[in-house]
Amino acid sequence: MNRKELSEIRNHFHPDAKYFTMERVLTAFVDTQRCVRGVCIRNASSIPSPESQILFETMKKVLNVNLGKQSTELPFRDHAYSEDGAQTRLSALLKTELKQEDTALEFLGRLAADADSDSPYAVLMAYCTYAPPKKNKMDEIDEDAVSDNVFRYLVAALCPVKKAEGALVYNQSDDEILRQENPNAVISKLPADGFFFPVFSDRSTDVHHVLYYTKTPNTPNEKLVDSFFECDVETTVEEDRADMKQVLDTLLGDDLTYETVTTVNEKLNEIVAKNKTDDAPTEVTGRILRRMLSEAGVPEEKLVNTEKVFEETVETTLKPERLVQPKTVIKTPEIVVNIKNEAKNKVRLDKINGRHCMVIELDDAVIEVNGYDLKVPGVLAPEQDTPWNT
Repeated sequence: MNRKELSEIRNHFHPDAKYFTMERVLTAFVDTQRCVRGVCIRNASSIPSPESQILFETMKKVLNVNLGKQSTELPFRDHAYSEDGAQTRLSALLKTELKQEDTALEFLGRLAADADSDSPYAVLMAYCTYAPPKKNKMDEIDEDAVSDNVFRYLVAALCPVKKAEGALVYNQSDDEILRQENPNAVISKLPADGFFFPVFSDRSTDVHHVLYYTKTPNTPNEKLVDSFFECDVETTVEEDRADMKQVLDTLLGDDLTYETVTTVNEKLNEIVAKNKTDDAPTEVTGRILRRMLSEAGVPEEKLVNTEKVFEETVETTLKPERLVQPKTVIKTPEIVVNIKNEAKNKVRLDKINGRHCMVIELDDAVIEVNGYDLKVPGVLAPEQDTPWNT
């Protein structure tokens, strides 16, 4: 499933969407003892609008199109297809269309036992159908074509639950401000984890993968992925970036430059943009990294061992979505400079009068400092010393 296909599902995940229907909704609470409580299954059409809107907004966050980072498509291991396997359980639950409470309770019990959480959380799950409209030769939706295929799926959000602290409130009937305790626990609208099954590949059903969502890519719920879904746990974003750093350090060492780092990031951005619509997303290999470094101006003699070093450092490949940086950040012990990627060429590292310097090219003679507009001083006369030599 690529980003384009996931975006199609997400864009139609709305109560007024023409080709989409949310049939039933399951809600449940898992306490600190991992006991399942308060299970409720309802027809989506019977849920009052204010509550329904929150459910839609919360579960839609699981359909995060940031594939490779917060959302990851995972293949099931072989055991998942056994009688007591994860894929079998998910398929059985999907087949019931959330109409059989006993199947749902069994599923929730296993989830509570396998998910790595000592804190209470809520499970918000929906059974949905989507009739993907046909597309013409221009890859545009044909409004008049009737779909002969219905995609049926489950989407679930696992949301942290916290008891709200007492707060000062205005009591309108007594016309006074007083402290009021909230005896109820509040369910976060931001899921910590979630899943989407089956996935939507080639605009059709793929029951051999599950889409796992995590709010924190650097700390995924490994037990949920490994034990409950029976999928292999992927490396974190932090680990992938560390691997890339090690490869570049090994290859270039002290010859690694500002220009090389920013150019590689630019090339990664280009791959990410292309992957948004490609049916077969590109991942970073040693060969692709060598090409990027060559385009960044690194001499060929430095690139001879690129593929070997990459293979020895990285297990397989790296997802560019995990490596790309949204901006260029330069850090020293005392100074941090954030640079938009489109302005990276306005910065250079240099040595002036024996001092290591970062030179920033300015388009205007006025800059803002702590909210104040300041005029940049004029060019120093040749006989004047630079400020750091005075």
